[in-house]
Amino acid sequence: MGVVMPKVRNPLEPMSTAVTGVLTLLAALMGMGLLASLFADNVHVLSIGEKFICATDANTRIGDDGQPSPDFAPAPGATFTTDAHPEYCTEAPNTVQSLLNTATQLAPFIFVVGALLLALWVIRGAAREGLYTTQTAERLRRLGWWLLAGSVLTAIATSMAEKALIASLSLDSDISAVLGLLSWDVPFMAIFTGLGVLSFARIMRVGITMREDLDGTV
Repeated sequence: MGVVMPKVRNPLEPMSTAVTGVLTLLAALMGMGLLASLFADNVHVLSIGEKFICATDANTRIGDDGQPSPDFAPAPGATFTTDAHPEYCTEAPNTVQSLLNTATQLAPFIFVVGALLLALWVIRGAAREGLYTTQTAERLRRLGWWLLAGSVLTAIATSMAEKALIASLSLDSDISAVLGLLSWDVPFMAIFTGLGVLSFARIMRVGITMREDLDGTV
């Protein structure tokens, strides 16, 4: 009688299913959003074509009296809301304001989708060629750099777009896109995750080299 080998579970699960599921869900939501935007005015994808735009200056706090000052004067066609932070809104955005508003959402979206696609590339390559291969280690290294550098660049780009949008909605000359280079939120989680992936990729390359050396001595 032949020996029945037990079925080996995929070592890349549940990550493979999770990444594929999230990408499928994002694609479905984008498709439905684009389709719905053709028939409904209040449905927008990544704020494209949105007619009511608001931007909050999170780096500035309003005084305890909650009253606006000349420093927070809105631009023509924009409104001002007093809260913990000044908020500027407009119901008639121009082309530049619409593009800046879209950029604040498009940059993070591209980063997330890129990370998921690279993760899927790593997973499928590892399933096809094996976990401990030079190709898998290289793909993992590229994923790590995307998480590390991509998260920082995304945070800076988003911050600059937000500050440029605020500048276009207010008369405060102190606010500009350049300010976004100094006041962006550091994505600590993505940075440390990227560093961890890069370290694991380096460990894999060292292990692969050692295995190749041992195979050569046998």
